[in-house]
Amino acid sequence: MVCVKKCETYEKETILKCIREIFEQNKVLEGISGLTVAVKPNLVCKKTPEHAATTHPVVVWAVCKLLKDSGANVIIAESPSGFYEAGLLKSLYKITGIEKAALESGAELNFDTSVTEVENPDGKYLKKLKILTPLAKADRIINIAKLKTHSMMVYTGAVKNLFGSIAGLEKTQYHFQLSDYDDFADCIIDIFLANSPVFNIIDAVTAMHKVGPTAGEPYQLNKIFAGNDAFEVDVVATRAVNIDCMRVPVLKRAAERGLVSSEADKIILAGDVKTGQLVPAADFVVKYNDSLSRLHFSDGILGKIMAYSMRPRPVFNKNKCKACDECVKCCPAKVIHIEIRGKNKYAKVNLDGCIRCYCCQEVCMFKAIDIKKPLLNKIVVRNKSSK
Repeated sequence: MVCVKKCETYEKETILKCIREIFEQNKVLEGISGLTVAVKPNLVCKKTPEHAATTHPVVVWAVCKLLKDSGANVIIAESPSGFYEAGLLKSLYKITGIEKAALESGAELNFDTSVTEVENPDGKYLKKLKILTPLAKADRIINIAKLKTHSMMVYTGAVKNLFGSIAGLEKTQYHFQLSDYDDFADCIIDIFLANSPVFNIIDAVTAMHKVGPTAGEPYQLNKIFAGNDAFEVDVVATRAVNIDCMRVPVLKRAAERGLVSSEADKIILAGDVKTGQLVPAADFVVKYNDSLSRLHFSDGILGKIMAYSMRPRPVFNKNKCKACDECVKCCPAKVIHIEIRGKNKYAKVNLDGCIRCYCCQEVCMFKAIDIKKPLLNKIVVRNKSSK
């Protein structure tokens, strides 16, 4: 069952009422007294709430307040893109508004940057992995995601939010070792299963569309999605923004692994929207990345060259780039460097080694990186689709 609540504002009492009703309907607070609960928001980068790149602090505040009022020990934990260091976490919490949310709710902010190895028997690739210690040690995890588009994985919501349980730059190793999108999707599913949050919330009062997960535009969806089953929550959320969930690698692989039904209409809805009443947002803009996988190229060198030449690529805008070095640090393939031309400095990528993970775009604070499809890609896909 997935609870869909209508909510048009981040006004504190409105959000608190909404989250309280969700918790009551799903009995989230039963038996919570005395337990340590880790709250995992999406704090991908240092952006203020109005950018819609991170979980809104009022949603985090409401969840933490209700947990604290019920007697739980609450800790907020997250590892953003880039380095995982206490000093950087402090500025991240402050800029995203989470520091204030913790102070007002009585929750603790995590500054422990250690990791703990956990067993993951249900994993496909990852039977053991290291996750953030506060998540590994918590009695329960509550997952608070943000609904956004994603340049690599099409959509990010409840399941993918647990990729933030992997510490800092270790995330880049997963990108590098599993650069195929379906393999990487299985990796994300494995990481989610290792954490096994007891409840999942997606903040979609203001979502992000177009070029997510950090460089897109806010989209007022006026909804909060929630449920015990994160896969079902994601299927319903993608339906709400008119995304074909079978073109989202994580949900496609989850369906193939028997973890979720791909048909949103078969999932029971509760809250303000009942089963069969969910109307998709027609003007929500998403860019799919599977156009090439649906085309057939000949085997051999020529086919490989053809496929490679048509893959979307990161394009760096020299005028917007501030040469901050963040993309250089996070690049899994180590193919980005800072070019110095006289008085000008800017980031430059060697596309020959680029694995198209788009981590560079994700961490760029200045929206200096676009993901462009080559002209040949557009022509071939358009011709193929018209037949």
